This record gives sequence, structure tokens and C-alpha cells, in this order.
Amino acid sequence: MATGDDIDAVPADAPGITAYGDAAIAELAAIDVADTLDAAPAAALVARLRDLHIAMRAALPSRGRPRAGLFARLTGRDVIEQHDAEALGARMGVLLIDADRAAAALRADIAAHRARLAASAPALDRLDRAAAALRAGSAEDEVHQDLRLRRAQHLDTVRATHALSAQQLQLIAEQHEAVLAHYRNVRDVLLPLWRQRAVGERTAQGAAHAVTAADIEADVAHELDAMTATLARRAPDRADRPKETDA
Repeated sequence: MATGDDIDAVPADAPGITAYGDAAIAELAAIDVADTLDAAPAAALVARLRDLHIAMRAALPSRGRPRAGLFARLTGRDVIEQHDAEALGARMGVLLIDADRAAAALRADIAAHRARLAASAPALDRLDRAAAALRAGSAEDEVHQDLRLRRAQHLDTVRATHALSAQQLQLIAEQHEAVLAHYRNVRDVLLPLWRQRAVGERTAQGAAHAVTAADIEADVAHELDAMTATLARRAPDRADRPKETDA
């Protein structure tokens, strides 16, 4: 069978009919959309963000503590606290870089999956047209009529199997995109606001904020819970998908 837009004429011999459509089947097997989408990149992003969240919680061990007084400044305690805060800030910066890398890996994983889905569409179309050609010619050749119909049914089964797999993987891709959306909310909205509040709460004016760093940290925890719950709703594993039947 041709690999272009057109399909070959249905062969008149039994071996040719039995192998009709094999090129499209082989093309789908080579593309293998399932290999580009698994749980690892999304789970890695959640893990990196959880590390960042732990660091956020550690940043304010004594929420609402007053600014260092004269005695603290004389004994150097304020210098120690400032050094600890700076060290934690540097660690959070590293954790954020790790989370950004995990997010980039997940985006690349989804993009590769989308590309493979798009690449598989022509082969699926060729399977459709090959099955139709087999059925159209069956009435003209009573000798091979049953073989043609059985081969057409096999091509239909292969196509249906790949279509179902694509639908299930589409759900997983949407879940992974939802995880990225939660991450962007933490990365671009909650984390900058948390930093602003965390710095403010080290001053006397900090208590005037209606929303505290602790409140924002709790929002980050909620986002993490949502990401974890999203990943728990995965589609059936590859082993649970329908298998292609022999012709």
C-alpha cells in the first residue's frame, strides 16, 4: 500500500489482500503516540513545586515576629537572622529554577505528543480508505470476498484501537496542561505576592496587610493538592487498552 495521500488498488490475490494496509499499520506503530506521554514529567514538576512550598513554610518560622530590637542588634542576632533569611532566599531561587526546568520538560513532552498525534492522522485516514476499498471490491470477487471483508474488519479494529488510545492520551495531555496552569498561578501570581508579604511582615507595617504570607502559602498548598488530584485521575494504562487483533 502506498504511503502518500493515495492508496494502492486492492490486490486480486490472497497474500496481497492479507497484507493490504500493512504500510499504514507499520507507520502508526512507528509513530507510537503513547511513548511520548507518561506521568513522570508531571510528577517531577509537582515534586519540585512541593520542595519550593516546604521552603516557603520554613521562611517564616515565627510569623508576625517584631523587628529586631536594640539588644538583638547589639548581640548580633539580627545579623544572624538576616543571613538565615538570605540563605533561604538563595535556596528558594535554586528550587524555583528546578521547578521551571521541570515545567519546561512537561511542556516539551506535551508538544511532542501533540506532534505525534498530528503525524498519525494521515495513516488513520489511509486505514479508513483501505477498509472502504476492500469492502467495495468484495462483491466483484466472490472467490476472495470473505478474505476481503475480514481484512477490512481488521483494519477497522486497528484504527479503532489507535483512535481510542488517542482519546485516552488526549485526556492525559489535558490533565498535564491543567497541572501547568496550576504551576503558572503559583509561579507568576502567588509566589511574587508571597515574597512581597513575607518581606512586609518583617516590618511593623506587615501586620496591616489583609492577606498574609501564611494565607498565600496556604493557597500554594491548595494548588499542590489540586495538581496531585489531577494526576490521580489518569486515563487507563497502556496495558488496559484494546489490543489489535490478527486478520
